[in-house]
Amino acid sequence: MLSKRSCAEFVTLCLLTIGFASSCESRNGDSVHQLFAFGTRIELNIYGGEAVQVRDVTAHIEARYREVDRDWYPWDRASFSTLGELQRINTALASGQSIEVSPRLAQLIRRAAIVEQRSSGKFNAGIGRLTQLWGFDDVLRDNWAPPSAVAVQALIALAPGSDHLRWQNNALSSRSTVTQIDLGGIAKGAILDLTVALLREGGVENAIVNIGGDLSVLGNVHGRAARIGIRSPVAAEPIGWLDVADGETVVTSGDYERFFEYRGQRYQHILDPRNGFPVRHTASVTVIARDAVLADAAATALMVAGMDEFDQTCAALGIQQAILVDSSGELRLTADMNRRVNWLQ
Repeated sequence: MLSKRSCAEFVTLCLLTIGFASSCESRNGDSVHQLFAFGTRIELNIYGGEAVQVRDVTAHIEARYREVDRDWYPWDRASFSTLGELQRINTALASGQSIEVSPRLAQLIRRAAIVEQRSSGKFNAGIGRLTQLWGFDDVLRDNWAPPSAVAVQALIALAPGSDHLRWQNNALSSRSTVTQIDLGGIAKGAILDLTVALLREGGVENAIVNIGGDLSVLGNVHGRAARIGIRSPVAAEPIGWLDVADGETVVTSGDYERFFEYRGQRYQHILDPRNGFPVRHTASVTVIARDAVLADAAATALMVAGMDEFDQTCAALGIQQAILVDSSGELRLTADMNRRVNWLQ
């Protein structure tokens, strides 16, 4: 099913079809709109369309982003005058109370639970307290230091996760007050889906949505598929490329996204829910799928799985196209991904 290649360089994805340096409109009606939300830069690359139509749909998307940013964020934030929905949910769960959840957020929490079960716990959206214990809820924190192994093990022993959650219609409760929901490993996929849906509703036929390097394709780029280059961030030339079709999403999780250093040791933000410590054996995972939510969660689960559990985790989640780069530079691909990539070296 799988093939291996060795790769001395760290592999990420870069978009080759977009040449815009800032928000602008080109002569042929193409435009790029840059936003900042969810702690990252977002680009809406729109190919064709009437200027007024594009302006209206992007303004609508920006307004929805503000709502989602508030309601799906699990931590305290001074810029919010009121608690967002996920903060209210976590407050209720911590006090043993039941709370009504909006349909969209309820659907996402349920999806996260399914991925947790199918991945045998490699993905777990219920470990928000563990994320806080490590300090990854605050990227601006000063004087960062890792928690004690005793504190980590004590929390893991309580088995936070979706097994404790109970639904009665859309009312959510938890049998455990230590389960705190953090959708950071799955929300970006849902936001990609939402953005594509809003673009379609607004009459946009061709676009690429790029959220912090994760992207979804709507339609095509002037009659051809979007071309994605595979390259090292320290090299100018790509080592390969592939075409991404209408409706496909490309998501990458990596140990470079967010990390802290302490006494010469680097601690990255993707935690193994089974032992409570940051993943060290995997550098990055890229997943391509038509289900953006699954692609996002699967990329996180495969980071935790590593080389040894790559095959079985792909099979369990139904992922047919994925690339994993381990910490030594070894590259592993699913068979479908290997057939799809055009190698330049």
